[in-house]
Amino acid sequence: MSAGEDRHDEPSGAAAARSTDAEEAFARGERARRAGRWAEAEAAYRAAWQADPRPELAGELGLAELALGRFRDAAEHLGASLLYPETLAPAARRRFSEGLLRAEREVSSATVAVSRPEAEVFIDGRRIGRGQATYFVYLDPGRHEARGRLDGYIDEVYPFEAQRGRESMIGLHLEPKPPPPAAAPVALVRAAAAAAPAPASGPAAGTVFRIGGVALAVAGVALGAGLMVEASARGDEAAALEEAIRRRGGPAACLYDEHKAACGELDDERRARDTLEAAAWASFVSAGVVGAVALSSFWWAPAPGTSAVRAVPLATAQGGGVLVVGAW
Repeated sequence: MSAGEDRHDEPSGAAAARSTDAEEAFARGERARRAGRWAEAEAAYRAAWQADPRPELAGELGLAELALGRFRDAAEHLGASLLYPETLAPAARRRFSEGLLRAEREVSSATVAVSRPEAEVFIDGRRIGRGQATYFVYLDPGRHEARGRLDGYIDEVYPFEAQRGRESMIGLHLEPKPPPPAAAPVALVRAAAAAAPAPASGPAAGTVFRIGGVALAVAGVALGAGLMVEASARGDEAAALEEAIRRRGGPAACLYDEHKAACGELDDERRARDTLEAAAWASFVSAGVVGAVALSSFWWAPAPGTSAVRAVPLATAQGGGVLVVGAW
């Protein structure tokens, strides 16, 4: 078999050899099981399953692990054997189902939903998978940590306590990493400092207050606009997710457990949208108040005059402010 070929293209002789190896290992496992040598039976069943991963071999391996007290491994293999119950003989299906119930009483389970299916999902550092929206795993009782990881996003970490015989519902919502801070406008600062006159008697309070107020108002408007854009994007994501849920389960999909994870993600998107909209409007209102107070200073603040102080408004993509240069 060449390096580019898979098992579907291998010669029939190689497939037959693997089948023979699996049958021989299975026969050894059966003899060891009947003699009560469970460690030997587990090793033989594992070799058989690795040579030919059929559901019935996974089930026998799970029952051997159950006898050895390795309940999590037993639950995983017995659960895998029952994914296609129609391929099993009725007696084997009954034995594997009863074994799975016994194993599940000794372990915990977890359903992990991740907001970005392309993210890698880990539990206690063990890679669970990538490319799915949800995962189901068996766990030993105790403290665990789920983690979602994706380039360009902040790792989402969720510690939880797994309890024997109970299932945990884990949600991993990954947020994009914030952009790196913009470089300080060094040229603008230097130009403002060079333009400052020699020290005089003192600053003109009205001029400084008015320029500073206008600069803060402009920054508030810019911040509010940015928040509103982000809120709109979250709203679009929520609408798309809601439409997808309706297509899968109808208008009442969120009443059923099978859509619980997706509906929880929809609620998160809606809350994020509402929070961003509220913050945007608060920024707009604050900017309006600051601007109005700055303009009113023409009536109550001293008239501008020659001063040793310069106030220069600054605005960047990350916000704004005012630079005051001079001497006191």
